[in-house]
Amino acid sequence: MRKLELEAETIQISIYTNVIMNILKKHGQLSINKMLLFSYLIKKGRFRLGKIYTANNTQDIVCKAISLISGEYVEYCENINFILKAIHLLISSKRIGLNGCLLVNIKEQNVEKSFYQESAFIEKAIEESKKMSDRQFMKEVISNV
Repeated sequence: MRKLELEAETIQISIYTNVIMNILKKHGQLSINKMLLFSYLIKKGRFRLGKIYTANNTQDIVCKAISLISGEYVEYCENINFILKAIHLLISSKRIGLNGCLLVNIKEQNVEKSFYQESAFIEKAIEESKKMSDRQFMKEVISNV
């Protein structure tokens, strides 16, 4: 049973390493707090039936993105462990850098396309979230989860 758990954890971490690399390739840098949420949303978005929001949404786009995890507190917390391990692995292998609390894309790297691509809505939300402080962002996450 333990071997199966390790295999499942390895798969989760590999998915998140790919998602994180794709986010940083497109956006250059993102804080760890924001990376936790957006990488979870991208992975989870693959299994969401239909689109709740589209890229046509322009008001409160970050709050709308955060609202997508409403009611998923336990699952989100479980995934944070995998996301942090993926971040650690990427930093340790020097594929990404850590500048204070910002994760940065070190150089142009070939990143495999994955099934877990960010939608136009999530792309806009990530860019809009860069205008928010991490403190305000986390307040919004806590109040929505």
